[in-house]
Amino acid sequence: MGSPISRVIERFGTGVGTGSLVLAGLYQGADIQTVTVELLLVTVQVVYLEALPAVALFTAFLLVTGTLLVREVWSSRDDDPRITDGPPLEAIVPVYGDAETLPISVESLVESEYENLTVTVVVEPNDEPTRSVARRLAARHDRVRCRVNGRPGSKAGAINWAVAESDADHFAVFDADEWIDPAFLPRAMAELVGDGGGDGDSDADVFQGRRVPRATGPVETLAYCERVLFHSSYKLVELFGFANCRSSSTVFTREALERVGGFDDVLTEDLAFAHDCYRVGCSVTQARQWTNTMEAPHTLGDLWGQRKRWRVGQVEVLHRTLREALEEGVDRRGLVSIGRLSSALLGTLAVLLLAGKIVLLLALNTESALLVPVACLLALIGGVALRDVQDGRIDGLHWSACFVVFVVPAFGVLTLKAVLEYAISWNGEWYRVTKTGTEAAAVGHGGDD
Repeated sequence: MGSPISRVIERFGTGVGTGSLVLAGLYQGADIQTVTVELLLVTVQVVYLEALPAVALFTAFLLVTGTLLVREVWSSRDDDPRITDGPPLEAIVPVYGDAETLPISVESLVESEYENLTVTVVVEPNDEPTRSVARRLAARHDRVRCRVNGRPGSKAGAINWAVAESDADHFAVFDADEWIDPAFLPRAMAELVGDGGGDGDSDADVFQGRRVPRATGPVETLAYCERVLFHSSYKLVELFGFANCRSSSTVFTREALERVGGFDDVLTEDLAFAHDCYRVGCSVTQARQWTNTMEAPHTLGDLWGQRKRWRVGQVEVLHRTLREALEEGVDRRGLVSIGRLSSALLGTLAVLLLAGKIVLLLALNTESALLVPVACLLALIGGVALRDVQDGRIDGLHWSACFVVFVVPAFGVLTLKAVLEYAISWNGEWYRVTKTGTEAAAVGHGGDD
């Protein structure tokens, strides 16, 4: 952590910045707009507050991106090609302090329908409890092996080392707390080896499924809802050819990893990987109807800390990308990458401006103007959750899902705090969420296969 003074400055700046943006939104929203329409014999003049079109624009954004996400999630999996046998595939599970949760991912991978599969658990040299669990799992299952990380210290290093030590040309990466659908890897390999339903000349370099938190309680439900909103926001940029591929629920070729130079040792190596893949032109196939699950944070403090870590990592990747652009130049894909990173941060700050305008509408007793966007927000989450319930990914949503409206402005506060923390008080540390593994016995998801 930074010094006490730097932390005070960062927190003060977050408070002032948040208040300033909300007040600016309040001021802008109070601006009166007039539109005059000349008809044949009548002149119609419409007077409205600027806050109303801002809310309408946000509603349109929810409608478009939400519809695209719900449509994708509800796409039938029955006709999707899968292969159960093919070239060697190595599933890498990098772990640190994951003794309680490791059986979740390993036991689900052992049940995978892809036959030529090796599960490699990469443990850190100083993590004896997790190494002990990994060794027991390896002794129990022929598919599983335990390896001690030869490049200790980071998830990126563990993945890169495991790939370098392997003879396989196809790899999958999962976190220790992930439950993986038995048909997930057969679906992914159908894309990577050329049986993905295409013309045979456009085999994918990377396959990305969807991963959602298991909504087992009030905080866990908020985490689930927040992920739905983020998946929805991704849909807009995907219309322009940018695909998000991560370092979990991801399958890729050795060639793809070599083209991007491996995973970068940054706070959010998965975000850096996604942008690296885009900049070098890797072909990425996304299929969010293929869904795995992960353990969600169990406290509001952990939820906030985890999301802040991800946002600080986003700022770090943007900083790195801008620095490389200044030093090495930038092409069209590089500009799109920078635009995507910048717009993601600026968009969440714009939500604080919107919050000020919503406060104005509430103060003027015009709550009815907010019914449509709130209904769209809940319909989006409900539409995705219904599919996940049907597939056995979650049991349902807690009543805390009603508070998701407060999650939206929290995005902006997180961004402000992350930018200031990165600039003032961050010194490379990262927040670690407590995972209990208590869900392991309950993870036996039903599905439609």
